[in-house]
Amino acid sequence: MANQVIIVDWGTSNFRAWLVDQQNGKVLDTIADGLGMASLAPAQFPAYCADRLGGWRHGGTPPVYMAGMVGAARGWAHAPQLPLPLKPTDLAARLMAVPGMQNAWIVPGARVAGDVVQGVVPDVMRGEEVQIFGAMQLSGWHSGLLCLPGTHSKWARVTADMLVHFTTSMTGEVYTLLMEHSLLGRDATGQRIPDPVQGSAFARGLGQSTTPGGLLHQLFTTRALFLEQQLGEVEIAGYLSGVLVGSEVAAMKAVYPPAQDRALLLVCSELLRRPYEYALVQAGYAPRWIAASDASLTGVREIIRLHGGEHGG
Repeated sequence: MANQVIIVDWGTSNFRAWLVDQQNGKVLDTIADGLGMASLAPAQFPAYCADRLGGWRHGGTPPVYMAGMVGAARGWAHAPQLPLPLKPTDLAARLMAVPGMQNAWIVPGARVAGDVVQGVVPDVMRGEEVQIFGAMQLSGWHSGLLCLPGTHSKWARVTADMLVHFTTSMTGEVYTLLMEHSLLGRDATGQRIPDPVQGSAFARGLGQSTTPGGLLHQLFTTRALFLEQQLGEVEIAGYLSGVLVGSEVAAMKAVYPPAQDRALLLVCSELLRRPYEYALVQAGYAPRWIAASDASLTGVREIIRLHGGEHGG
């Protein structure tokens, strides 16, 4: 028990947790899913977490380390978002004790500080910062680019083991909104996350994303092609996904050009791997995939190690 820790990834839509042997990194047990924060009232957070983790901990042990939206203003407790540039030691030094739970900690987020004079727009992240540092450790890299697809996709640059810049794109959230609440997705059937191959609807949408007219026009081509019977019901999801992912990659290509760094770490689930790998290769990158869960576990374990033996078990 002395070497065991509990790592929790608690976001808006899901709750995941791992019981880990901190000494050798072995995952001893897993809670694969649970209620996200959006499904609970704030007053329910402590009891729900204690219930989910109850089989693993007694009397405040093992210690619990949480990352994600659990530290947001509408989460359990508002943990700071630390300004860039940022190192894992900075996150470990600013861990926040969880109110209402003994020996439990929330990992801070990260932010790009806005500067009106220099025209720098602020940006924020929660949870991806530990994935970034975990992915870098797993890759053996000290500097490089990363793409972290998801509800709010992140692109980031690490230089000399320090997170120096990141940019957010609302790709996943916009896709869900369009599929569930717009005219474009009304007639869609079949698989929501496409498996892109050459000639697929995803590839067609990806190609459309670089044509003149801008994203708002490119999105509407989904409807026009469907009405002209050039896009089937089962192809709508793939085509729309291709347009959005292609738009994200094209925009980020200007910020993080592959001419400087073709190699890029793609940190995501298996479900999102193939669409993004396909899009990134088409854009001139050489992506190397790392599972998001592996990156999260590795990143939090390093923060626990840096936090100190008296807390880390």
